[in-house]
Amino acid sequence: MRLHWLPFVAVILLTFVLDAVLLRKAWKTGKASFKALGIINAVVSVLVLAAVIYSFVSMPSTKQEFVAHMAIGARILLAYFVINVPKWLWGIFYGIGSIKGMRSDVATILKAAGTFIAAVSLFAILQGTFFTPYKVAVTEVPVSFKSLPQAFDGYRIVHISDAHLGTFGSDTTFVASCVNTINGLHPDAVCFTGDLVSMTAEEAKPFVSVLSRIKAKDGVFTILGNHDYAHYMPMLNDQQKEADLNELCELQRSMGWRLLDNESAIVRRGNDSIAIVGTANYGDPPFPVFGDYGKATQGLDGVFKVHMQHNPYMWRSALVGKADAPLTLSGHTHAMQFVLHLAGTRMSPSSWRYSEWGGLYMEGSQALYVNTGLGMVGPPFRIGVPPEITVITLKKAP
Repeated sequence: MRLHWLPFVAVILLTFVLDAVLLRKAWKTGKASFKALGIINAVVSVLVLAAVIYSFVSMPSTKQEFVAHMAIGARILLAYFVINVPKWLWGIFYGIGSIKGMRSDVATILKAAGTFIAAVSLFAILQGTFFTPYKVAVTEVPVSFKSLPQAFDGYRIVHISDAHLGTFGSDTTFVASCVNTINGLHPDAVCFTGDLVSMTAEEAKPFVSVLSRIKAKDGVFTILGNHDYAHYMPMLNDQQKEADLNELCELQRSMGWRLLDNESAIVRRGNDSIAIVGTANYGDPPFPVFGDYGKATQGLDGVFKVHMQHNPYMWRSALVGKADAPLTLSGHTHAMQFVLHLAGTRMSPSSWRYSEWGGLYMEGSQALYVNTGLGMVGPPFRIGVPPEITVITLKKAP
C-alpha cells in the first residue's frame, strides 16, 4: 500500500482546523460543560492523530514486531476515522449553516442535516467494521464471447482474490465458510488472482488445511499479487524476500493449487480447449512490472484464453486492443474498501486511481472483471463493499 502524502497532510490540517473551530465555539458559549467538551475533543483528536503518525513513521527492527505494529496502526487509523469522519461532516454542514446572513430556516435545516449525516456515517463505519467484512456476497456474472468453443458454453469459474490472510490472524472460521460457499457453487475451475497474504508467508500457514479443501472439476489456479512478494517488509533484504516468496509459492502448491507465474494451463472438453493464463504482478508506477503476457501465452495462438492478472492496470495499459485476451480476471483494488451506493450508481475513491476498480468492464470483444476481494488491508473495515466471491459463467455468443 503506497502512502500518498498530500491527502494525508490535508487530512491532518482539516482535523486541526475543525477542532480549533469547535474549541473556539465551545469557549465562546461561556459554559463550563461546553468548554470541557471542547477541550476533551481536541485532546482526544490530537492523541489519536499522534498515534496514527507514530505508527506510520516508526520502524520496528524485526519481522514479527513490524507485522504486529502495522496491525495496531491499522486499528488506530480506524479509531481516527470513527472519531473524526462524523465530526468533519457535521462541522461542514454546521459551518455553512452558520454563515453570516444565512436565512434562519435554511441554517436550521443545514445543521439538522449535518447531525443526521454525521450519525449515518458513524453507523456506516461501525457496520463496516463489525458486520460487513464477514458477510460474503456471491456475484453471478455471465459473459458472452463469439470465440468461446462450444463445449465451454456454461463453463463456471469461481473468481476469488485478495484474501490477505493476516486479516484473520489464526482464526480460520471465516475462511472455512468461504470455502464451503465456493464448493457449494460446484465450479468447473477456481481462479485466485493474488494477494494471499499482506506481509509474509507466515500468515498463510494456519489456513493451508482449510484452503486445500477447495474443490473444482479442473482445479484451483492461482497467481501472485503485489503483497505476495514481501515488498512491504523493509527490514528484509532481497534474498530474504525471495526466500519468503518461495515459501509462499510452496505453501500454495501444497494446498493443491496450481501456481501460474507467466505461464498457462490447458483445460479440455472433448476436442475443444481453453487456456487458463496467469501473469505475475504487473505493478503500476512506481512498482515493478513482472507480468509478461507474451511469455505466458507463447504457443497459444487461436486458443481462447482466461487471463489472470492481479492488477487491473495491466488490462488497459497493455492488453486492450493489443492482444488476444478476451477475458481478464483481476483484483487488487478492494474498491479501497469503501463504496457509496447512491441513486443506482456506485462511487468509490478507488476510481481516482483506477479506471476499472470493481465489477465487469467491456471494451469491444474484451472483458475485464475486477473482484473486490475477501480480506482487508489498512483500516479493518469494508463500507458498502462486502467480501466477494464471483461466479463467471462463460457463454457462447451467436
